[in-house]
Amino acid sequence: MLKGRIVRIVLAARLQESSVLQYPIASNLLLSGVLVAFLCLTGCEEDVAGPSGVDAPFSMYGILNPELRTQTVLVAPVEDLLVPESGGALDAVVTSTDLGSGTTYAWRDSVVANATGQLDHIYWADFTPEYGSRHRVEAARSDGLQSSVEVNIPEPVRIDENDPGSRILTVNVSAPSDFSLIRVDAIYGVRFYDKFEPGTPCSTPVKHYAFPYKGAEIKTNDGWRIKLNLFIHYETMRSYYHDDVLADIDDLRFRNPSTDGLALMSLKLDLTVGNPEWNLPEGVSIPNALGHPNILSNVENGYGFVGGGYDEDAPIYPSYRAIRDTPFFDFMQRAGGDYCLGTIEDSEG
Repeated sequence: MLKGRIVRIVLAARLQESSVLQYPIASNLLLSGVLVAFLCLTGCEEDVAGPSGVDAPFSMYGILNPELRTQTVLVAPVEDLLVPESGGALDAVVTSTDLGSGTTYAWRDSVVANATGQLDHIYWADFTPEYGSRHRVEAARSDGLQSSVEVNIPEPVRIDENDPGSRILTVNVSAPSDFSLIRVDAIYGVRFYDKFEPGTPCSTPVKHYAFPYKGAEIKTNDGWRIKLNLFIHYETMRSYYHDDVLADIDDLRFRNPSTDGLALMSLKLDLTVGNPEWNLPEGVSIPNALGHPNILSNVENGYGFVGGGYDEDAPIYPSYRAIRDTPFFDFMQRAGGDYCLGTIEDSEG
């Protein structure tokens, strides 16, 4: 049975971890550089093997990103045995064509050692694909066999909040054409405060926490809807200030829930937007899907997945009424105001 040199792409490890992570544990921009990391999937199982008798020349993995000036794709030969690559040139000519303008780009080979020490061939080209464009990437071998993939670049998204004045905020993410959300994080910036010491929200350190919402988004006619629960997030973040280790380090600890609290300094929605081909079966993670080409694959006469996508974020400004519906201390920066100026009212309760 023909076994491909299958590569797993670790795109978003934090989505696999606990429901709330202090931010930034893994820096954002999932799609920067060569995604995040390329790791060899050791011990190829039967479900990652190619069908017997098929002479597919290459596996390809990557993202075309309209926010980057240089595009990168990993190209690996399909081999009978999983063996480390040599540092020599790969028998592959890689090109891409913008199917709208007809412009063709020649990609150059580079050899990079991944986390396991194995050498990977990362092909790159200097161009920025336009939002909403479509591209065909081809990897051709000297005997004429080739693998190819067509990639849609998603349109720019629009992020709008719908604030009903309660602890549940609705955020709508829309675009002119269909798209996927690969990652959805609500990121809070908070400070510890003591209501009897009004200066604490301006003097204590800001901590940032990311709440993953991937899998909780709701499909709409023009995109996706996300509902943020400010109250649940507050209670989760407050629990960290009861942690003895964190409290000892920062000398901050909730001693009295009626006097101690959290000041909300900032809130934003942080997204990774992908083309519709990022269509994962329910319950399947991105790393697992990319390591098994029978789950998520779009390469013709080959294996792997090449998608289109980019990172996007937008600040969210809950109304005073919305924050009053939570135990948060309202310290958001408003239009014409500053974090540590003006009269601050208590919103405990």
